[in-house]
Amino acid sequence: MAAMSDFLENEVVEGLFRTKLAIAWPTSTAVALGDLVYASTGDGNIFECTSAGTTGGSEPTWNTSLGDTTTDNGATWTTWKPCGRMLKRQLFVALFTAAPSDSGGGTEVTGGSYARKVHDPADVNWSATSGTDGHTDNALAITFVTATASWGTVSHIGIFDKLTGGNLLFHGALTTSKAVGDGDTFKFNANDLDLTFA
Repeated sequence: MAAMSDFLENEVVEGLFRTKLAIAWPTSTAVALGDLVYASTGDGNIFECTSAGTTGGSEPTWNTSLGDTTTDNGATWTTWKPCGRMLKRQLFVALFTAAPSDSGGGTEVTGGSYARKVHDPADVNWSATSGTDGHTDNALAITFVTATASWGTVSHIGIFDKLTGGNLLFHGALTTSKAVGDGDTFKFNANDLDLTFA
């Protein structure tokens, strides 16, 4: 199978990690390319601004077939359909002393006050893609609680959708493993946790 295009990689990053949300259609408002709205009828469709401009004084009659366009005063919207289970989930960063795999497993840190660290999808938490590489990283530092006992040598991370249990969404090795002892605080500085779709 062919690899994902840059466009699709970046759409996945936006969908999972960023704030990109649809809002109710706004009256007489300047809208930008990529803005998302939904109709007052609540018909389940999402409309993306594909020609920037100012919306009209009253809501347009929406063309609702996939790929249809709707002219709205100075703006144009294209109709998209929601994509099943591709919904935003909470994101929790986990630390491992042995590698997990696509099917799970590995050895997650336990004890010593360890807990996964929440870093939810939001523009303030994750960086925007460059538009060509399907990459995001933590825009803010991710600081775990201070260890009250040894956590062992942390060598891998995972990102889950629950504080405990849940689905493993991403996993990978640290560039450098780190021994975490009693009294240590494990931290990813801003922009140090890199995720790339390629």
